[in-house]
Amino acid sequence: MPAEPFALEARESQRLVDDLLRRSGGDAPFSVHLAGPDDDAALLSLQVAADVFLESFGNTASLLRDEYAPLLPSMTHVLVLDRARRAAVGSLILQAAPAGELKTFADLAQPPWSLPADGALAAVDLSYGARTAADLLLLAVSSTHRNRGLAALLMYAGWVASVQQGIDRWTAILDDSLLRGLHGLTGGAVRPIAASHPYLGSPASTPITVRMSPALDLPLLRRIQRVGAIAASRVTFCPRLASAVETFQALGPVTRRRPSTSRVREAVLSH
Repeated sequence: MPAEPFALEARESQRLVDDLLRRSGGDAPFSVHLAGPDDDAALLSLQVAADVFLESFGNTASLLRDEYAPLLPSMTHVLVLDRARRAAVGSLILQAAPAGELKTFADLAQPPWSLPADGALAAVDLSYGARTAADLLLLAVSSTHRNRGLAALLMYAGWVASVQQGIDRWTAILDDSLLRGLHGLTGGAVRPIAASHPYLGSPASTPITVRMSPALDLPLLRRIQRVGAIAASRVTFCPRLASAVETFQALGPVTRRRPSTSRVREAVLSH
């Protein structure tokens, strides 16, 4: 990366925002971008997280680098830009890795939880090398944009990107205020792995897993699709996300019909 993670200069940040907005097109209030670790949007995503976590939890850029620098190559970013303000205002950062290398399980093995990784993995029915889980590392919304539905929008876009990659669950250690929002979004799909404790400046954070397999849970799929439908009128998705969103919104139950012959046909019903 050309700039130090979590320490992007304001002038460079503005240049990157303007470039992304120019390339994304559209006139919706918000522009949502999916980025890999080496994309410009990743730098903006890290900076949104740095600004929000400094304000909310006192996490300095140095602390964040100590915690997350080794994970930078395995990160996927969802970034929200405010078109009118020409500003990066929301970030969701996921880690893709074998389950035993996800940050949630690494941190659970340390105080205050001291739960060995093999026990934590067994508790959520994951093997060490499984690649069907992603870690929700950071979720950040600028203080100027709270209570505007951006946290749900970020989770929706991250959810869509995860399902597209064959991920069927997230793991995370979430501040309990965010945990309540995730419970509301998913209607009860969140499951705690261990008790709540102070964590990286948060007075109370809970290790959790949340299921997200469309094939196994139609009510949950429909719930998340509704979030996408609500977002559609005020969001422009980048091309990488737009096609994934279209596919996700069309997902539905697999039904089986018994025709006059013995052959069974399967049909996916659109939403």
